[in-house]
Amino acid sequence: MNDEVRNTMHYLKINDSDKKKIGYLIHLYRTQQFKHLSQNSFLLNEYNEPICTRQTLSKIEQGVIIKNDSIYEELLKKVNLKFNTDYCIEEFLPTSIFSDLLNACDYYNLEKLISISESYIKQLNPFKEYIFFHEYYECFKWIYTYYSSFELPTLQSTEYIILLKNIINSNLYEVMMDLVFKKRTISGIYDFSYFDFKNSNSMINRGNHMMILYNQSKLSEMLDYCQDLEEEYSSKNNYIRLLDIYSLKGFAFSNTEKEKFEKLVSQINHTVEAHNSNIPEIKISQLLKNIGLQAFRIDMYNIAINYLEQYIAMDSPYANIVGIDLCISYQKTNKIDQLKSFIQSKEVYKGDSQYENLLNYFILKYKYQTDNDELSYFIVNKVPIIIDNTMGKYKQFFYEELSILVEQTKRYKDLKTYLDSTSDMLPI
Repeated sequence: MNDEVRNTMHYLKINDSDKKKIGYLIHLYRTQQFKHLSQNSFLLNEYNEPICTRQTLSKIEQGVIIKNDSIYEELLKKVNLKFNTDYCIEEFLPTSIFSDLLNACDYYNLEKLISISESYIKQLNPFKEYIFFHEYYECFKWIYTYYSSFELPTLQSTEYIILLKNIINSNLYEVMMDLVFKKRTISGIYDFSYFDFKNSNSMINRGNHMMILYNQSKLSEMLDYCQDLEEEYSSKNNYIRLLDIYSLKGFAFSNTEKEKFEKLVSQINHTVEAHNSNIPEIKISQLLKNIGLQAFRIDMYNIAINYLEQYIAMDSPYANIVGIDLCISYQKTNKIDQLKSFIQSKEVYKGDSQYENLLNYFILKYKYQTDNDELSYFIVNKVPIIIDNTMGKYKQFFYEELSILVEQTKRYKDLKTYLDSTSDMLPI
């Protein structure tokens, strides 16, 4: 670099506390978003000159304070960020905003969540290229995206969010970790070591702790914890989160605890009737689906029918999936006319979706003649595949259906050998 260029360059004054955080974030971005660069390439500035040694980079990333501010600025450039000395992020974002945001999350105030996040996306947009401002900008974007369109962060983004614990405001981190928890559990990732929710100051994350206990099969501990949450949420008139707790609580009851489940359903009905105007439609929809499926799981088919019919009537997104549970419930309770009415408007699905394939059985059996060639082909060629590839009550139901058909219809006698070989794979 020539002397003229050197003399025109201006390096910023960065305090020691910020240097520790910057070192941490440089490591985060280098190893996550810029991992395609070798360490040697990362340590070259725009003039192809070395910024610092590997040893110095390692010290900076570990939080060791280096006096030379220019090194920090040059390393920030490598991750496409800058340092802002005109504004301090803590002054730019008042602490009260994060308390309001967490409160809105805990009480599921969608309007407020969207309003706060949208406002700060706009305010932070001119500063999104600055370290510290950038992280807050990204968080507000994720919050807005989820609560306005229910699109969760990507799995890769959740890894990044988890590592922001000591960078962003603690209340904002609680809101973000709820999104992380949702995404990772929906994606089938049950590593809960990142989530310390038991004593969280967030109601939603204490509710998430219940889900962790359920997934760890700690049902007794879960119910004890649930009792504490019920009392707290009732005292704070947080009926939306109370219904979330009721919804999850139902999973703890087995086939031998139907009276407890019925009592829970009564509590749910009473809460919804008393506070219906304050409960968002999406929460009612989630509740109907969860309780309907739980009732189906423990053979309480009439309750399952009641809740799943209401869920489907709301034009809910998973209508076809719960349609299988509804059809089985109709057949188990001999409500064949209702079953026929339900499938009357449906045509045979041509795709390979597992749930649509299951629904095809009922369409073929009840919408058309019971003994038709298409149904026969489906029974011989598809039902064994369904039994092999599904789990739990679906497997049990189709095994029982096929067993009855083998006994009653000569054309299915050849399937007896298959049934005999499958019986030991059924749920106990």
